[in-house]
Amino acid sequence: MTLIRDVRIFDGTGVLDRGSVLVRGEWIEWVGTGVPPADAEIIDGTGRTLLPGLIDSHTHSFPGSPVQALAFGVTTELDMFSSPAIAARLRAEAAGNAGMADVRSAGTGATAPLGYPWVLTTRGIYPPFPTLGHPGQARGFVHDRLAEGSDYVKIIIEDGVQYGREVPCLSPAAVRALTRAASETGVLSVAHVSTLAAATTALDAGVNVLAHVFADRPADEAFAEAAAAASAAVVPTLTMHEGCDGGHLAADPRIGPYLHPAGRAGLTAGTPRPEIDVALASVRRLHEQGVPLLAGTDTPNPGAAPGAGLHRELELLVAAGLSPAQALTAATARPAEIFRLAGRGRVAAGHQADLLLVDGDPTTDITATRSIAAIWRKGARFDRAAYRRGLRAVTTRTGG
Repeated sequence: MTLIRDVRIFDGTGVLDRGSVLVRGEWIEWVGTGVPPADAEIIDGTGRTLLPGLIDSHTHSFPGSPVQALAFGVTTELDMFSSPAIAARLRAEAAGNAGMADVRSAGTGATAPLGYPWVLTTRGIYPPFPTLGHPGQARGFVHDRLAEGSDYVKIIIEDGVQYGREVPCLSPAAVRALTRAASETGVLSVAHVSTLAAATTALDAGVNVLAHVFADRPADEAFAEAAAAASAAVVPTLTMHEGCDGGHLAADPRIGPYLHPAGRAGLTAGTPRPEIDVALASVRRLHEQGVPLLAGTDTPNPGAAPGAGLHRELELLVAAGLSPAQALTAATARPAEIFRLAGRGRVAAGHQADLLLVDGDPTTDITATRSIAAIWRKGARFDRAAYRRGLRAVTTRTGG
């Protein structure tokens, strides 16, 4: 048992200036005030803030990345394209190992033959995967993905024009058929988009979540109103649109010592992308219209690293007009609600004890999320010091 005493609590939506939290086993037993059991481990929360474990709503998870994510307080990763074998392996490992983030996955996303991201098969990143040639295949495609263990359906609406590499793309009819099939089976549909036209196709089809805010032009008032009316959530992935933050995240002493060499390389490999200003303007407008926003990084794209990138994403959401508390909700209670993660995203009695304790107050200074004092997943405290020692050994062996 663990009692975190006299701590500021951000419960996922609001702040309790001072209270205590009792964790028994995997669960939060009570929040507020109470008499702790005599044998409870006491942790002094004075000057600190307790948050729900963070949820990254857009990752591409590979072996090892959920451990790195947990080292930065990310207790759940929502994978948006993976081989079924990798997704099943990570899900099974996380079920029995509280020393890594939990993983939910779309598995194989729906795309046209030779459409994006088929190019990744030629690079050996993914094995060849099923594609969708016409709308009549939609129902079978969705049922096959669910049979493989997918938690939601990813629909890729990408013609490549925005990035100068034109590729085959799903037709609007195919997108509608996929969305309808997902709805009929009771799972969420998530659409990859990079342009206003693709995002409009997704909204017209009734997609539940947009993965990425488009970057070919800022969102106009009509689109923002349509997204709000449809109750469609958006995962902006501002870190992906930024491309690289100039190495500032890796240089932060609260972040750098806990970066795996591969993660450090990912953070510094990219180059700044001018589209970030368009993306920030779009997020500001969507936020003003009340569109649900979810924090996600699109790790391991350049400029992001497992876990670490989400702290930059939170900072960028604040730069786009969200308050620090609203940005924190976008990484805790809101994705838990949208993705139906029962018992996640809140500091509340009866919820799973996925918790992040930080020094300072991230509800006024969002960068305080980087000042990590302790992490728990399913009530088990993550040994961050041991993780850092392991990284030193890896760095020594690799010469990084």
